[in-house]
Amino acid sequence: MSRLFRALVILSCTWLQAAGARGATPAPPAPVLERVVLVARHGIRSPTHPIAELDAHTHRQWQAWPVAPGELTEHGQRDLALMGTALGLHYRQAGVLPAHGCGTGELAVWSDAADQRTLQTGDIMAHSLTPGCPVMPGSLPPGTHDPVFNDLPMQASPALQHTIMTDLSATLAHDRETRPADVRKAQATAQAVIQPAGCTTGMPCFTQPDRATWHKGAPHLSGGLSQSADVAEDMLLEYAQGMPCAAIGWGYPDMRHVIDTLQPAHNHASRLVRRLPALAFPRGHILAGMIVDLVAGQAVREPNGDMIAATTPVIVFAGHDSTLDMLAAIFGLDWSFADLPDPTGPDTTLGFETWRMPDGQRRVRAVIFHQGMDALRMEQPVTAQPETLPLSACHPRQDGSCALGDFTRTFTKRLDAYQHK
Repeated sequence: MSRLFRALVILSCTWLQAAGARGATPAPPAPVLERVVLVARHGIRSPTHPIAELDAHTHRQWQAWPVAPGELTEHGQRDLALMGTALGLHYRQAGVLPAHGCGTGELAVWSDAADQRTLQTGDIMAHSLTPGCPVMPGSLPPGTHDPVFNDLPMQASPALQHTIMTDLSATLAHDRETRPADVRKAQATAQAVIQPAGCTTGMPCFTQPDRATWHKGAPHLSGGLSQSADVAEDMLLEYAQGMPCAAIGWGYPDMRHVIDTLQPAHNHASRLVRRLPALAFPRGHILAGMIVDLVAGQAVREPNGDMIAATTPVIVFAGHDSTLDMLAAIFGLDWSFADLPDPTGPDTTLGFETWRMPDGQRRVRAVIFHQGMDALRMEQPVTAQPETLPLSACHPRQDGSCALGDFTRTFTKRLDAYQHK
């Protein structure tokens, strides 16, 4: 090949590449995730009441737990770390956490100080979201009541107590006529598994009528539904903890299916009480207000006086299942999972994301993350796959997201209306 021919070939390739570059259609700009606020439920814990009390109440001997009542188990801590790791990978890929190494100020964590399990949850989430990085979770002193997670005062005013109990009593009266069939089946199943003759022998009767009471500064249900809800949650936790199936339910067959059947009682009781707006707003208005401000790109002050900067892209609040329920009520959200019968089960994490669209508009998307029952039981690594929750209160578009201005106006108005009642 002559030098001249070789030069012509090289020159023609250069021209072709240049022409191809000129003719190529540039990729359209993509939406950019700017900030996410996560609210995480703690991991697998033991029942909050001593097992001896549960034994005495049900006339059954329940499984012993390796930790004190209401504490995270080591199994639960490992599962929670798996969730944090999956969330960290997801949000690194989304660009709001550093792809490699440690940055400065990318993550802020605030934990409910009321319980050791939530303090541990904040610590585990911080270090699994950004492994090896020096993140210091914030909280009030251990054992302190934190109004961020529950601003309902222990000595609620007579007017507030009257409002909550009036609404709860009316809701309960309506429920007596309209209770879903799967909830009634759950109560009947609790009776069959625990004490089949309980309603006639003076032992627990899981189908007895319910009533609303005010106890220790908060509303509660007492009766068959609340008892069914309690045992449903305890059996789910036993399964998630990895206890032998033969030991769950005292030999009752197919306990994995039974747990699914029982859980509607727990979910329904939560909807009646925890998601009651008259209760959810007094409990959750501070946290909800912080979320609205944070997704709008503002800085917020934590109860200890520290600030979450306007430039912090990832914020985590470590709370309880009741925290998720109250936020669901305030923001008008609802969700369920095919592989986890409790929508607020261990490690479930609610997110509020702020996106900048190619046209410059900012939009807010609500998402939910979870681990399936068998993933919890087997300590299986998970991939964080967010499910979008439509923000129906603020005129969402087809993908469920709201314009940031609509989001802030809608929920600021809701919160202001509560404040001025």
